Amino acid sequence: MAERMLDRLLMTLDVAVDAFAICEVDRGIQLVARPGDEIEVHYILSGTMHLMVPGQPSIICGPGSVVLVPPHMAQTIGADDCPGRQLVAMDHCSQSNNGMVRFDATGGGDGDLRFICGLITANISGSFGLLDTVRKPIVEDLAAEPIVNASYGLMAAELAQPDLGSRALTGALMKACLLLLLRKHFSRSEHETSLLSTLRDPRLGKAVTAVLDKPASRHSVAALASTAGMSRSAFAREFSHAFAMSPMEFVAKTRLHHAAELLRSTNMPVKVIAAHIGFSSRSHFSRAFRDGYGTDPSSYRRAIAQGARRATTRRREPMSETMARHGDLAQA
Repeated sequence: MAERMLDRLLMTLDVAVDAFAICEVDRGIQLVARPGDEIEVHYILSGTMHLMVPGQPSIICGPGSVVLVPPHMAQTIGADDCPGRQLVAMDHCSQSNNGMVRFDATGGGDGDLRFICGLITANISGSFGLLDTVRKPIVEDLAAEPIVNASYGLMAAELAQPDLGSRALTGALMKACLLLLLRKHFSRSEHETSLLSTLRDPRLGKAVTAVLDKPASRHSVAALASTAGMSRSAFAREFSHAFAMSPMEFVAKTRLHHAAELLRSTNMPVKVIAAHIGFSSRSHFSRAFRDGYGTDPSSYRRAIAQGARRATTRRREPMSETMARHGDLAQA
C-alpha cells in the first residue's frame, strides 16, 4: 500500500526549471551559496563534489551522482575537502555564446569539478508532504541510469536554443530525473520519511486514494475517517501527523492541483473547471486558486500560453536576467 501511495503522490509533483548552469571549480576553491527559496539539483559531470551544509557531515559524491538540496539551506561546495579560498557563487556567473550560464571558478580552464546546476521550483505543497519532510540533501548515484545523462543533455540543448514548449519539456525532463532520484532514495528503509512510514498503515491509504480518485466528491473528515475505518479523532490526528496538514487541507490541495492541470492542458471555461473539481462558485474557486498559486486561474492560463508563444519567437533565452532575479543559482 505504501509503495502504491508513494507512486500516486509522486504524480502530483509539479516541476519548473527556473535557471540552469554549467559549473567549473578547481581544487582549493570553496563556493559559498546563501540559502534561497528554490530547490537546487546538482548533476556531477566529472571530478568529486564535496558538499557541506550546516549541521550535517560533508557529502562526497562522484560523476553520475544527483544531489537535491532543499530550500533555505546554505551550501559550501568544493572539488576537495581541504579548506580553501571562498568565493560567493553568484559573483562568478557569465553567459556563454550558446545562451547557457557558465559558472567559472577556474580562471577560464577546465575545472577539477564540473557539474550542472538546476535551480527549480517544485510545487512541494502539491506533493502533499512527500518533500516537506526532507531536511537534508538527498544524494544518489544514478550513473547506471542512462535516462538521467540523456535528460540533462536534452535540458541543456533546450535551454540553449528555446523552442515551442521548451519550458514544459525541461520541467518534464527534470521531473523524470527527480523521480528516479526519489525512487532510489525512498526504496531503502533507512531513508524512509515519517510520511512513508505512516502510509504503511493501509487505513490512511484508503482515505488518500478516495481523495485522489475523486477530488470533487463531497469529502468530509467524518466520511474519510469512515473510509479509513477509524474514529474521526484518531483519523484526523494520524493524518495530520503524516501529512503536516489536516484532511480537508489535503482535499483542497488535491482539487487545486487537478484544476491547475486542467487550466494547462484544456480550454475548459474557468467556471466549468470550478464546478468539475467541486467548488460551488467561480469566485470561491478563484480566491482559493489565488491563495494556492499566487495568481487567479485566468492569469495562470494566460501566463502558460504566453510562455509558449514567446518560445516560438525567441530562439535564445538570456539566462543572466533569470540568474540575477534568483540571486544564488550558481550557488552551485
